[in-house]
Amino acid sequence: MTTTYYCQDSDVSDYLQVDAFSGSTTPSGDAVDEAIQNNEKFIDEYTDHAWHSSRYGAVTKEPLVVQHVSTTTVSYRGVMSLDHYPIASLTNLYVWNGGEYKDYVSDSNFTAGSFTDPLSGDYWVDTDNGKVYLKQFPAFNMMTAPSGVKAYATYTYGDATTPHDIKKACILLTCADVVSMWDNSDAGTINSRDLKDQAMEILDIRSRQGRTIPIAKQQHKGGLGQW
Repeated sequence: MTTTYYCQDSDVSDYLQVDAFSGSTTPSGDAVDEAIQNNEKFIDEYTDHAWHSSRYGAVTKEPLVVQHVSTTTVSYRGVMSLDHYPIASLTNLYVWNGGEYKDYVSDSNFTAGSFTDPLSGDYWVDTDNGKVYLKQFPAFNMMTAPSGVKAYATYTYGDATTPHDIKKACILLTCADVVSMWDNSDAGTINSRDLKDQAMEILDIRSRQGRTIPIAKQQHKGGLGQW
């Protein structure tokens, strides 16, 4: 049995007001589930995001810009903005120390602070807003990074629970697929293009949870406070 996450085939049959899909219907239940899976992939790619914990996206060694937040008596505090958020897990955080990249996550010499007690560790993560903070970093050492990149991150991202509008978009896209599989007498007055247009209107909304889609940071191109 195919597992789907953004919607179920029962959501599609309910929306079209038809009997439940099965092995004897046109299309079959398996065909509808496959259509749902294809639409889940399309939604992920179109929005540049993941909308369920079972479909979390993964990024490997994303180059990061370290920005100056504040100055301590011995060094600087910095922040790095990740391309995608919320952050589900931070697997690696490679930071140039002047001679090599140190992985703050796996190296036992470094510890993670919490959001409420950030200075208890060497770094802390704001998962909701996709930011990683460094308790301190030597700016001079960072400027010697051979690639010019001071830090890299490997992480997973996405919303744990599918929002209602994303679910509706997936239902509409799959309904359009189902209607296109019917002959004209089955489809009646239902137009697959209308269904797709409704789905795309949802996905084209540029404001979701206070940010824009694609769910990506704005790149900072030089300027004061960037290392």
